[in-house]
Amino acid sequence: MIGERFTSRSRKTGPVANVRFSRPQRELVAFISTYYSVEISGSAGSEIEDFIQPEWGELRFHSGGDSNVAAREGRFATRPAAALFGPTSRVRLIHGRPGVLTAISFTPQGWAHLVRVNAAILADKFVAAASILSGIGTLDAALAGVSDDEARVQLLDAYFCARSAAGPPCDPRIGVVAAAVNAAGDVKVRELAHRVGMTTTQLTRGAQRWFGFPTKTLLRRQRFVRTLALLHQSNGRSIGRIVDESYYDQSHFNREFRYFMGMSPRTYFLRSRQPPMGLSTAIISNSAPGDAGGSAWH
Repeated sequence: MIGERFTSRSRKTGPVANVRFSRPQRELVAFISTYYSVEISGSAGSEIEDFIQPEWGELRFHSGGDSNVAAREGRFATRPAAALFGPTSRVRLIHGRPGVLTAISFTPQGWAHLVRVNAAILADKFVAAASILSGIGTLDAALAGVSDDEARVQLLDAYFCARSAAGPPCDPRIGVVAAAVNAAGDVKVRELAHRVGMTTTQLTRGAQRWFGFPTKTLLRRQRFVRTLALLHQSNGRSIGRIVDESYYDQSHFNREFRYFMGMSPRTYFLRSRQPPMGLSTAIISNSAPGDAGGSAWH
C-alpha cells in the first residue's frame, strides 16, 4: 500500500528530497514496519545532510550519487549500493546525493526471522547486504529497473515473502520483550525480566541476540526514543514536564541526550528546525507512518 509523502530542501538552494512510505502486504507486517523511497533531485555534487535516528535494522538500496554515513570517530564511509544496517543506539550523520534510496525497516521479529543474524554482530554497523542475504544482487538490479513505488513494493513483497516461507519459526519471546520494553518506564532489568517471565540471564542473552544491545542499554535507548518523540509532538506541553516524566531531572536528560545524539538538546533542536532536518523529525520512533514510526530520511 502506498502511503505518506514528505518533501524537504537542503539548507542551500538546490537538492530536494521527496520521501514516500508504503506498507508491506499483510503476511509481512509483523516483520517489516514500512518500506520507503527517497528521491533526491539536484545538481551534480549537491547533497542533503540528515540524521539516522536510533532505530531497528534496515536494508537500503541506493542508485545514483554516492551516499556517505558517519562511521567511528566522525569519519565518513561510503555506503554500499545495497547495505544492511544493524540496529542503532546512537545518531549518525548522513550525506545523500541525487539519486533514489529504497529502504526496508525491520521489526525485531523481522530481523530474527528474515535476516537471521545475531543483532549484536551488526549493532551500530552496516555491511554489504549481499554478504548476509542471498539473492540480493538480483533484487537490487530489479529495483534499479523500475521507476514507480507500486512496482518496488511488489518486488520487495515477493522477495521477503519467499524468504519468510523458508525461514525459521518465529520466537514468540521477541514480541513479548519488545512490547514490554516499549511500554516500560523507569524499570530495572530484574523487574523487566519478571514481567516477561524470563531470568535476568535469559533476558540479557535474548536482548543482545534479538535487539543488538545489553538489556540496560536497550531500556535507556527506548526511554530516550519515547521522550524524543514526545518532545517533537508536545502539543503545547512544556518540555520540563515531558522530561520529568522519564528522567530524574534536566541534567540527567541532557547527559542521555549527548550520549545518544552526540550533541546538546539545544543544538539538535536548532538544527532540526531547519530544512532538511524536518524530514528526520517528522517521524522518529521505530514503526511506520501513522504509528509514530521511524525517521523519515536516513
